[in-house]
Amino acid sequence: MQPYMDRVLTDAERGEAEAHLDECAYCRKRYRFEETLRVFVQQAVAAEPMPVELKRKLSELRTPLQ
Repeated sequence: MQPYMDRVLTDAERGEAEAHLDECAYCRKRYRFEETLRVFVQQAVAAEPMPVELKRKLSELRTPLQ
C-alpha cells in the first residue's frame, strides 16, 4: 500500500494496484484509512515539526519491498 501511496510504482504496478483496489473492499477501506491518516499527520507536522531523530527511527521501521 505504501509504495502505491508514495507514487513510487511503475505504471504497470500502479495499474495492477488500482485494479485490485477496484475489486477489493478491504483494501479500499484500508486505502481510505491510510489516506486520512496521512492528512492528519501532515497537519500535525505543520503544527509541530517532527524531530530528526524520530523521523529517522520511523523510517527504519518501514518494511522493505520484496
